[in-house]
Amino acid sequence: MSVQLATANRLADGIVVFLGYDGEWTPHIDEARIAEREEDIAELVAEAEASPSVVGAYLIDAEIRLPEGQGRIVVPDSYREKIRAFGPSTHPAFAKKSVPEHFDPRTDVSAVFMDGI
Repeated sequence: MSVQLATANRLADGIVVFLGYDGEWTPHIDEARIAEREEDIAELVAEAEASPSVVGAYLIDAEIRLPEGQGRIVVPDSYREKIRAFGPSTHPAFAKKSVPEHFDPRTDVSAVFMDGI
């Protein structure tokens, strides 16, 4: 069964996020709010587009899997959205290394001012 969920990019750091049941954006697709009915989809779109902390919110189609003995697994229908949700399709040995702390926008970064700029 295909369902829909809202995704966007967080303004603070650009990462892919999904709108959760609590109204907060989460980077984990398995925590995304699922909408199946027309009125739920309309409410999801309205809430996603009104959020000031993200950019480019839109709906994606996904499949819900319930493997025995495990929690809910959400799998996007399109390959593009699978890459957005789970990362690039490269071998881990060739994956991007972790971001050094001084480049991580989540760390405390104070403004840098140059003379007169």
